[in-house]
Amino acid sequence: MSGRVWCWVGHMGLTERIQMVLEHYGDRITDISIFGWGVNRYGQLTETFDPSQLDPYRERWPHIRFWGCFRNMDDPEDGPFEIFEALRDSAAARSRLSDHVAEMFSQYPWLYGVDIDLESGGNERSEESEAIFRAVADRAHALGRRCGAALPPLTATGSVGGENWVRYRQLGEILDSVEIMSYDFAWGGSAPGPISPGFWMQDVYDWAVSQIDPSKVLMGVPLYAYYWRLHATPQELGNAWRGISGTYYSFWQQFNGVVDWYDPGVQPRAGWITYRDHDDGQSLWGFLHAYDWLQPQHYSEQFGIDTDWFSGKFYAVRYGLPSGTPQWAIADNGPGDSRAVYQVRTEPIIDVDGNETGPYSGRFTLTLEMLQRDAVAATIIDDYATSGQQLSAIYTQPDGDGSWEHWQQAPGSTVRQYRGSGRLEFNNDFGAQSLYVMARFQLTRSGTFTVYSQGVRAEMTTAGTIRLYVGDTLTASTSVGARAADTALRSPALNVLALRVRENSARVYFNNAETEVPLVLEATDIAPPGGPTGYRSNVTAWIDHTYLGDGWWYQPREAVEVILDGQRQVMGRIPRLGVTWHDSLNMFRPDEDVDEPETHDPDHWRDYSRLDWTYIHWREAPFRLGEDQQLVIVPLDHDAWWGRIIAFDYAGGFIGYCNDAQAVAYWRARAEHDWGLAGIAAWSLGQEDLRLWETLAGGELPADTKRLDG
Repeated sequence: MSGRVWCWVGHMGLTERIQMVLEHYGDRITDISIFGWGVNRYGQLTETFDPSQLDPYRERWPHIRFWGCFRNMDDPEDGPFEIFEALRDSAAARSRLSDHVAEMFSQYPWLYGVDIDLESGGNERSEESEAIFRAVADRAHALGRRCGAALPPLTATGSVGGENWVRYRQLGEILDSVEIMSYDFAWGGSAPGPISPGFWMQDVYDWAVSQIDPSKVLMGVPLYAYYWRLHATPQELGNAWRGISGTYYSFWQQFNGVVDWYDPGVQPRAGWITYRDHDDGQSLWGFLHAYDWLQPQHYSEQFGIDTDWFSGKFYAVRYGLPSGTPQWAIADNGPGDSRAVYQVRTEPIIDVDGNETGPYSGRFTLTLEMLQRDAVAATIIDDYATSGQQLSAIYTQPDGDGSWEHWQQAPGSTVRQYRGSGRLEFNNDFGAQSLYVMARFQLTRSGTFTVYSQGVRAEMTTAGTIRLYVGDTLTASTSVGARAADTALRSPALNVLALRVRENSARVYFNNAETEVPLVLEATDIAPPGGPTGYRSNVTAWIDHTYLGDGWWYQPREAVEVILDGQRQVMGRIPRLGVTWHDSLNMFRPDEDVDEPETHDPDHWRDYSRLDWTYIHWREAPFRLGEDQQLVIVPLDHDAWWGRIIAFDYAGGFIGYCNDAQAVAYWRARAEHDWGLAGIAAWSLGQEDLRLWETLAGGELPADTKRLDG
């Protein structure tokens, strides 16, 4: 198999394990980036690792190309992001940085090139950011050296880290090598999951090779592990994050019962089963101290439950009704008879001494994976541009100021929109009823989109200005940054604009996705003059989701009830103060005119998980070791997803994910055969499964190969 194998060395020092790999397996390595310099806001480089420590390995393996790598590390004056901003702002700092790079080459003339690893943030100022890379690359090239950079992983929709200033095409033209850091999709502060999940890797490299010459691209692969503590809340654990990182061998030790997570004797020391990632990422994963676990679709019977697969996870859910009965009433989104029934059995385990045992304390915790969404305005109409018939039945297009039609990508396709301009109004006289009205849309060219109700309107322009009018009076305005106009489907031009009008107040909400639509404007002590409810665009707009809800009542999307051994436990309910519940319709309203987040109990604050899986716990759940039991999940709320159901040891339960030799070899093969990439970039030497080097046995570079010049 061809392809480069790039590794980083330096940030962990030069441990015995790293030295052993460099001594015995250098023929499998083509490039080593020496993580050995830090840059400050003035462009000055400081050496943090002595490159001469690598002299024995340079002599032993003359084919290896060594790169001097610098990063914007913390210093007494600034953090990494502040340093990056300063380098963007100052041409003098960039010039000084290029001078220091030249000095690095002068001091270590055997360096093949310079490798840039700058931590960064922010979504704008692409050209100023690229100026940093161009200054360094131009100096390296003038000296006959190469320039590479570690770049964040992006897909066509952007970066999970928010570094959306990155433009692969432009940076790919500046640089000779690009190491895409396609790891830490899941990390210590996120929900657990594969560090480099397959669905995401596919998206990243499909996008990367559409923008950069594949012969320049190195696929970043992780050599390490993460563990997440799942048996209790982060607050109970006393940590901000659930996750901690470790090497492959720490993972091996945990799953072979070699070491304890806690003090000896608190939990049995035992080996535990590991699995391969289902989503073709090939990473290892497994639970520690879990005495039974079930996927959400493993029920023995169900009523009113849907199960499916999304972004590498199975889930179960009870969906809400799209409208009320009669039409224009609030939908009944209570649980009704919906339920899922599971058969569980917490089995004893065999400890490292060969003894059958259970939790030493005899106690268990039931942990439920969940995706919780913001409470939504109680549903009146929830319409995903369903059909032409729906367009005619639900809406009206006032004479002379409305021209809308239904569009579907292909027969049977779920890609559907209402396309048009002018007014599109709900076909009902709501009188003075308090309402919430929302649209997800994109504009096809520069213009203005408006959401209105009761004579109050919220306008968004493609210039990024949002205005709130009461009648003809401008009450408030704000800027959300320029908004794209586009005729491409699934483009960054999507917007979500919503308006809530009550008797004496109006609130405007905005985002580019419905995952979270925060408040951006509000007005109180107003007198809505009255009028219809709907939408208006002064240019052709594409609407793919409309939502009409009550202005006061909310329906939660967060909680289930679990029944085990005759005992009941509500799991996932957000603690709230100052609300009144309507139990039969499973909805609540604030007692005062406040926004829903303001009802959350500040002493027990817990936000919605939204797109990040959270873990809800029933401490001391009544499991009985070695006995069959029935567990019933009743979805109290609609649109609250649950995932895996886990019976953990009360003292502690974990999940771990790790890339072993097989996973790395799998991605190396895909890098070459699926995308034609230059090779892999492994983070980082010293953390890996040492079988990796046997898996890469022989490499393509024997010890006497001359230095590559590609």
